[in-house]
Amino acid sequence: MSLSPFEIVTTTAGAISIRDNETQEIMHNPVGPWLEANTLYVEQSKLRKKLQQPGSEELVVFDVGLGAAANALATLHCFREFSTRKLRLISFEKNLELLRFALSHSGRFAHFGGFESAIESILRTKRWEEKNLVWDLRQGDFLECIEKENEEAHIIFFDPYSPRKNREMWTTDCFKKISKRTRPNAVLYTYSQATPIRSALLAAGFFVGEGIGIGLKETTTQAARHLRDLQAPLDERWLARFKSSHTPYPLDCSIEEEENMRTQILNHPQFLKA
Repeated sequence: MSLSPFEIVTTTAGAISIRDNETQEIMHNPVGPWLEANTLYVEQSKLRKKLQQPGSEELVVFDVGLGAAANALATLHCFREFSTRKLRLISFEKNLELLRFALSHSGRFAHFGGFESAIESILRTKRWEEKNLVWDLRQGDFLECIEKENEEAHIIFFDPYSPRKNREMWTTDCFKKISKRTRPNAVLYTYSQATPIRSALLAAGFFVGEGIGIGLKETTTQAARHLRDLQAPLDERWLARFKSSHTPYPLDCSIEEEENMRTQILNHPQFLKA
């Protein structure tokens, strides 16, 4: 009998989550999907405040790595409770099997309550709408989808599988493609704190900062088009770690490119003295 690709598990912190049996990764471990979605993405991005800002401009959120929809549903819950502004949520996902699995076990996840029909619509038609809200699914290879994307994001929740399974998503090339589809004041949030990932963001033209810690992570990462939009920019202490790291370079940086990449990082505008 073949092993199911996914299973419901309880994390060490007592949260209900899902294990990917191929990678043996427990998603959002140990805090669980709902706490991570709200703390790391919704609260850190100040989504509630941005949804309450006056004006007619639609707020555009990119949800990169829809997965079991925790980040998307946290966004939708926040919208329903607080928004006076139009929202366009765009989720990117290649494989929808995890979402189908989560929906089939929606009773185990309280945050699915009231949004089961929305998930069903996304799976069936790739769109769900209600007043002042559009939720779209871009299904396929992300690197291809982002190049064809017409919208420009104000906020990016970057939550794909780790580089162990999804290496191409954590490269300079990927982050450059994202940067082209962002507003000037856009900020990207992700759970990774790895030096190669932060280097890739810097090499892609972003300014990069510390994000809040959650679970076993003392810190996460923010990236913005402008330094002023970061809460805690990387500084000389991070540069010292970069210089001493055994794996400092982006995942798509060849050996031949390492010297130039090192110069590029060290001379990034973020680290130049005024």
